[in-house]
Amino acid sequence: AKWHIRKRILQGGKQEGVEIIEVDNGKLRFRVIPTRGMGILDARLGDVRLGWNSPIKEVVHPKFINLESRGGLGWIEGFNEWMARCGLEYAGHPGKDKFITNTGDTGEMDLTLHGKIANIPASEVIVTIDRETPYTIRVRGRVDERVFFGPKLELWTEISTVPGSNTFTISDTLTNHGSESQEFMLIYHANYGSPLLEQGAKLMVAAERVAPFNDHAAKAISHWNTYAAPKAGFVEEVYQIFPFADEQGRTTIQLQNARGNRGVSMNWSLKQLPYLTQWKY
Repeated sequence: AKWHIRKRILQGGKQEGVEIIEVDNGKLRFRVIPTRGMGILDARLGDVRLGWNSPIKEVVHPKFINLESRGGLGWIEGFNEWMARCGLEYAGHPGKDKFITNTGDTGEMDLTLHGKIANIPASEVIVTIDRETPYTIRVRGRVDERVFFGPKLELWTEISTVPGSNTFTISDTLTNHGSESQEFMLIYHANYGSPLLEQGAKLMVAAERVAPFNDHAAKAISHWNTYAAPKAGFVEEVYQIFPFADEQGRTTIQLQNARGNRGVSMNWSLKQLPYLTQWKY
């Protein structure tokens, strides 16, 4: 298969200076954003696109993002990737948390939506092609989330694919470089639109249990795995899903369009990522 790798630097508006690495393996194409924490902007296989129609049309440079704006919701001002990581010190809704200050006292800090990692540019990016079959293409990047008195976390990520294949793999290694143990949180926030996500589309999961996030989501739990048509004023519905694991401790899920003739699947280790969260919006 004929393949290529291209690097682009975007210009204009809030995307000024954003770096994009495009990998085309001859069948599948995806775009990585080193400037935005090594997130994946989108992927395409024929006329099927992994991504969504975000109201944010630019690939926003982190220098234009104030995570503390809108009551800690500033993260959404740049949210348009197919896959954005959330974390690392914290992920989830805005809130408050206690921490130990440099004087040993207990302080309080603001937690912003989904943390910082998606808005930290990679410090190092490496692209390699294996010299032996199957000639795997690899894009690796290092993203640091470090504070002098606080977390000292290093994320190395690798997005790899084989020429001519219809799959790619995300492999992340998170290292704590501090002298003490450090709690962390990590969400892989994958987002879908047409042609896969449409009225009648279904999320196929072998689930042990499905739990609604709140009373609002509980009212619709009978059809949690089916998607309705777009609706103005729709309030998000969130479900925590506990998938079954196979003999290797892994699980596979699939999003299918309404006809069931198009889909995308994900496979991962439940030992590393034990929960699946479904966010309908």
